[in-house]
Amino acid sequence: VGPLADAHLCVTHAMEVWLGENFDVHGKRVRVLYDKPPFMFGPTRVEEQHDLFSRLELDKEERHFGCNDGRSKTKIEFWLEELRIRDEVDAGELVEETLLTQMIINRNGESKISLRKNRPALLVSSTSWTPDEDFSILLKALEKLQSSIGKRNNFQRFPKILIIVTGKGPEKSHYLPLLKKFNDSHPQISIYTIWLRADDYPKLLGCATLGISLHTSTSGLDLPMKVLDMFGCQVPVCAVGFDCISELVKDGVNGRVFGNEDELAKQLYELLKSYPENCNTDLDRYRKNIEGTARWRENWDECAKDLVVGNWINEKSRRQDFHWTIKFLVFALSYSVMYWFAFKRINKSD
Repeated sequence: VGPLADAHLCVTHAMEVWLGENFDVHGKRVRVLYDKPPFMFGPTRVEEQHDLFSRLELDKEERHFGCNDGRSKTKIEFWLEELRIRDEVDAGELVEETLLTQMIINRNGESKISLRKNRPALLVSSTSWTPDEDFSILLKALEKLQSSIGKRNNFQRFPKILIIVTGKGPEKSHYLPLLKKFNDSHPQISIYTIWLRADDYPKLLGCATLGISLHTSTSGLDLPMKVLDMFGCQVPVCAVGFDCISELVKDGVNGRVFGNEDELAKQLYELLKSYPENCNTDLDRYRKNIEGTARWRENWDECAKDLVVGNWINEKSRRQDFHWTIKFLVFALSYSVMYWFAFKRINKSD
């Protein structure tokens, strides 16, 4: 059936090559149409970040499992205390806070929400918790990252790292106890799993410092939509490598590509070590390279519309013009015949 089709749309160039090799489909009727993010995905305003993290209750799971060693406070509460000490609050009163934001009321009673100067780096990963997305790679990489920070005695200068993992799947229950154990033994890093409302997911991505993709394509011919969503929010990505990932994540341009936990740990250390103080970093360069990412509609119009729709609109217009021309000619002919008979009658009466 494939070779008989009038047109073919492929999600990658790798798929285009595969069609040619397996079905002898070539030429202008084959077109690559990459997935693109919808317009709802974009950077999240600081006011929306404040609202979102005021509602998330990230330490809800920690309260559910309980704190070890008789601790009366959750890890996030300890982090907030430490951040208050390190942050220099401008003149005014701190009335609300999250890990990322503060609301300050000045002497005039005006409130202002701003990002914390020493806020944690926020890493976001969306996973289906299945074997084709090996979450253990991220967990091992974070263990190595914590070790690297400790070896360099860099705990004070290196930012806290908050990882939020979204999604549901069969292996989630296996990892939850492992995540609790990890959080209890790694003071610099915290991992939380949440399930978001549909309208909150783009907002969370828009808050992120860095995205993590553990998706590997079974066919080697498709690309992870989650990375496109992150790019839509101008968030650079560290993605596990597979056959055609380079068509989306350009290593050293809009993110990094890793093959194992050692590579990911090194990438995370290099990308986050100056966060958030230094803006002249690879992370910011990647973010700038993502700006202006095409959206789905404009990509469709540019890459596929003429192949699928063709000149149908123009042909329809021409058909309509032709029909009106015929109607006009029939009307003109009918009018002429009627006029001729009327003229004949007038001549006979005379």
